[in-house]
Amino acid sequence: MTAASSRRSSSPASLPFQAAAVVAGVVALAAASRVSIPIGPVPITLQTYALFVVAGLFGGRLALMAVIAWLACAAFGLPVLAGGAGGWQAVVGHTAGFLAGMAAAAWVCGQGAQKAKGWVALTALFAAGHVIVLAVGWAGLASFMSPGPAFESGILPFLPGAAIKSLAAALTVRLLSR
Repeated sequence: MTAASSRRSSSPASLPFQAAAVVAGVVALAAASRVSIPIGPVPITLQTYALFVVAGLFGGRLALMAVIAWLACAAFGLPVLAGGAGGWQAVVGHTAGFLAGMAAAAWVCGQGAQKAKGWVALTALFAAGHVIVLAVGWAGLASFMSPGPAFESGILPFLPGAAIKSLAAALTVRLLSR
């Protein structure tokens, strides 16, 4: 049972808890953005690790709210994206598809985490979340370059890390949910 599912079985979380969860999600995503390895049009970061931990702990609605708030902070110029980027151009640039995919994955994985039983199921769920992020990211990146190079530079380098981050996020959620 994850933290998200245990809260769903009891009374709804208070408004202060929900606000704190969203702020914690924004902080986690911003901190994870600081770990950035530039390898091409899209850097390798720990953003999806943080995303899936937040989704697994707080559920889809609060995780989605955290992603939206994080992207709003970025759009207004706060340096919360990879490499300390911020501003509207950073949100709508080459990484826009990946950022949009993170919003979708936050909802899907947060909802799924309520039903996932054990770390293996959570790992598979978070791997599916990476598929969402990468598929939407590839579509967005392909609007800036042809699909083949977009796949080679925007998807392939991220596959090993996606597997590792999916497992690490699942184990983190299980550990923190005990």
